Amino acid sequence: MITLFASLRSLARQILPQSVRRLLVKAYFRFETTLQGPLEKRFERRPGPLSDFKPLLPPSAFCGGPILLVNSGLSAGGVERQIVNTLVALDRQTGLSSGLLGLRLGQEPDLEFFRPALESFSGFVRNAVSVAGARRVIRSLLPLSAMRHIEQQVGWMPWDTKEEIFRLVAEFASLKPTVVHGWQDGSGIPAAYAARLVGVPRVLISTRNVRPTNFVWYRPHMYYAHRELATCPEILMINNSQAGAIDYAHWLGLPVERFVVKRNGLDPRSMRRATPEAVSVLRARLGIPPDAPIIGSLYRLNEEKRPLLWIETASVVSKTRPDCHFVVFGSGPMRKEVETAVGRAGLAENLHCPGTIADTALGLSLFDILLLTSRAEGTPNVVLEASALGIPVVATEAGGTREAIEEGVTGYLIKQAEPAIIASRILQVLQNADWRAGVQIAGPDFIGRRFGIDRMITETLDLYRMPSSPN
Repeated sequence: MITLFASLRSLARQILPQSVRRLLVKAYFRFETTLQGPLEKRFERRPGPLSDFKPLLPPSAFCGGPILLVNSGLSAGGVERQIVNTLVALDRQTGLSSGLLGLRLGQEPDLEFFRPALESFSGFVRNAVSVAGARRVIRSLLPLSAMRHIEQQVGWMPWDTKEEIFRLVAEFASLKPTVVHGWQDGSGIPAAYAARLVGVPRVLISTRNVRPTNFVWYRPHMYYAHRELATCPEILMINNSQAGAIDYAHWLGLPVERFVVKRNGLDPRSMRRATPEAVSVLRARLGIPPDAPIIGSLYRLNEEKRPLLWIETASVVSKTRPDCHFVVFGSGPMRKEVETAVGRAGLAENLHCPGTIADTALGLSLFDILLLTSRAEGTPNVVLEASALGIPVVATEAGGTREAIEEGVTGYLIKQAEPAIIASRILQVLQNADWRAGVQIAGPDFIGRRFGIDRMITETLDLYRMPSSPN
């Protein structure tokens, strides 16, 4: 069942527009309610709160186990970039045993995007065991009653989430990790539930944005799951921005203090501007004249990124500066809508959408200004990476974006999502060459102070209760 569902979901993402996908998601929720009954009633029928569940294994079983990170895959996103940064830094700086368990690695090409960045990683990167394999592992390693107790405790959840919990229970019972760190709502919830059921001593769930109701992938069980996880004091709830932590807390009716803010980590030393020769080659490949100013961005073509607002802004800028070119690196479900909007705006010659780019630094080095027009953000990695390279940022206010910009120093935040207002600021930045030159110094300095990789790893190890170097 889960294989069929995953295949259909993958196909839908590739061929269906966002509006149709939203309708299908709502239809699925109605279908699920018809089959299983209202979610709230199912939740109330569980045998007891998760915090009262007796773990299946004792604490002593996990001594010396690895650190496990859990995510759906390694797609071209900011979360996945932070997972890579974390794994590589843990490997390099601590020597601690670690690995990444995926839930959907390989099911779509995009879910493998960052795998090459982990080629030198000494730990493992693989999918969790299949559902059938998980049941065999659970029967062989855990008490005979384990399957029944797990099913009773999480029986209220959607069937695919339950199956992911079973897969991860089997992995945690086998690997006996010291730490489990689940990332994002969709994979973090099953990871945290499975870890708590098995008895993993240190469990973290990283929410990486504002509340999930802002996104097409939101599912109603997430509200109940997060609230139940919050009742377990041994489970740490993390967000990567103060704005995100506040938004989640208000949504769930929790004190803001229930969330730990752990900002993203970036090593400015690892971000090098591409050589002028490499940038010239990329310009030529895209058909951009050597001296043309370039406004650009890297993001997934999802609704919350507001790519249509980005195009409208580009259209306004081009009326004053017809010499400007615009580049968006990325792919996603709104690709066809974006292409249609570009043609409608008369920007087919000046706005380029070449797809994803493996070399982020090269893509960013092409830009005179990074433009981001998101409706919802946690901490946008592309803003951090642009600033680390000394590239000015103009962005709409959204979630933690404010925390990623030093206003008037590394970039500008726009409160109104109006193309004319955004374009006005872009034109002002283009005219001020001296200010742009100052960002080349101010940007890396700001990122080093607030988002340095060493700070992030130190905070991560503190949360893991791990030493900063191997014993």
